[in-house]
Amino acid sequence: MRLGKKNATSTAKRKRDVSQSEITQSVAFRRATAEADSYAKDPERLRELLQEAREKINDVPRVPFAETWPYLMAMIRLIGAYHRGEYRDISAQNLHTVVTALIYFVSPCDVIPDSVPIFGHLDDALVVRLAAKSVGADLDTFMAWETSKI
Repeated sequence: MRLGKKNATSTAKRKRDVSQSEITQSVAFRRATAEADSYAKDPERLRELLQEAREKINDVPRVPFAETWPYLMAMIRLIGAYHRGEYRDISAQNLHTVVTALIYFVSPCDVIPDSVPIFGHLDDALVVRLAAKSVGADLDTFMAWETSKI
């Protein structure tokens, strides 16, 4: 028996949802979420996170991030501008989401350790995609703010 297009799509969506659920329920993601507020409130920790993220983007393959790469870069720049006190037009909840995504991104030991060839950054990319989907409007506003400063 062949699956219809609708059933195949539904099956693929379930597999994707399970992956998202596995990641968002993981110890690594829960740790990142729990630590995000303390990072946002501590300029030194925020600066360290920013530095780690900037270093990691030079070593990360872009393929897993595909369409989310510009949003990952915007998240890093937003945290930089926030840290410098230049940009504060983001809610505490959305800042928390961005910081959580960056903590997860920089962590080498998460659901799929970064050392695993080819697949090591897939979970990082998924977390960035979920964060971008959640706070995309704020990231777009931030990028427009950046452009207006030029």
